[in-house]
Amino acid sequence: MIVNTRWKKNVASIASAVFSFAFALLIGAIIIWATGSDALHVYGVLVKGALGGVKKISESLLKSSTLLLTGLSFTFASKCGLINIGAEGQLYMGAACSTAIGVYFGYLPAWLLIPFSILGGFVAGALWGGLLGFLKSRFNVNEIITSIMFNYIAVQFVSYLVTGPMKDKTQTYPFSPKISTSAMLPLLVKGTRLHIGVLIALFCLVVFWFFYKYIPSGYRIRVVGQNRQCAEYAGFNVRKNMFIVLLIGGGFAGLAGSLEILGVQHRLFENFSVGYGFNGIAAALLAGQSPVGMLFTSFLFLSLKHISEPTGRRGNAYAV
Repeated sequence: MIVNTRWKKNVASIASAVFSFAFALLIGAIIIWATGSDALHVYGVLVKGALGGVKKISESLLKSSTLLLTGLSFTFASKCGLINIGAEGQLYMGAACSTAIGVYFGYLPAWLLIPFSILGGFVAGALWGGLLGFLKSRFNVNEIITSIMFNYIAVQFVSYLVTGPMKDKTQTYPFSPKISTSAMLPLLVKGTRLHIGVLIALFCLVVFWFFYKYIPSGYRIRVVGQNRQCAEYAGFNVRKNMFIVLLIGGGFAGLAGSLEILGVQHRLFENFSVGYGFNGIAAALLAGQSPVGMLFTSFLFLSLKHISEPTGRRGNAYAV
């Protein structure tokens, strides 16, 4: 009976995501036709751009892995009944920390520097998210308001770093120095930018699924999210669980920022994120917060953004 109920919920979640995607395609087609263009041709170009060769596929996988992590950041908190809008800021803090480690500890060997930089990004994002968790669990401050405010603070903090103490003096524009080559993530496919961070993101997805399905702590968090009064009656520490999910969720977003710097950008600069934090929320919601669903929706969102380039009107098709 329980298995059937879960199966029905999974089917309903998948059906909802498929319907939402199909409806979005329909609305997009109507808008494209209204502007005098051929919707079928536009969608054909998009599909060809996403799957048209190893480089296109690898680029879509690369960007979607970052989106997958920010989606996990949102979903991890939502399982506890919280809404974490702060993934963007947590991503920025993780990127800043990983950049600092990659620049100032460049003398370390790669086998030590890469894990150190990745861990630093995770911890920075976790601490930033942990502040939200502390305010929520200790003072019951609305996490939506504080996470939005923390996003602005993190973005401005990075701007301060790249225009001040971390600015590359050899550059006119506000960039940080490049990270050490020993801090750069190894590539999975030569001739592309696809790096091992994609595997790290997939590993995090598996850990997320296993944690909520088989670990007692994951069960307690889900109970808190479904009914806090029931959780308190059962003796669960509601405040502790709320703090933990925002802490770990922030770590996932910080990890996304770390991988973006170590594997793609190799230096910190203003507005390096193209809305990964906010798009991750949309991808998670479209997937019904399903781990497997997020694999597809994260690839969809970022591949559409990337493949809109061949049309000559960057971002237009993605925005539609």
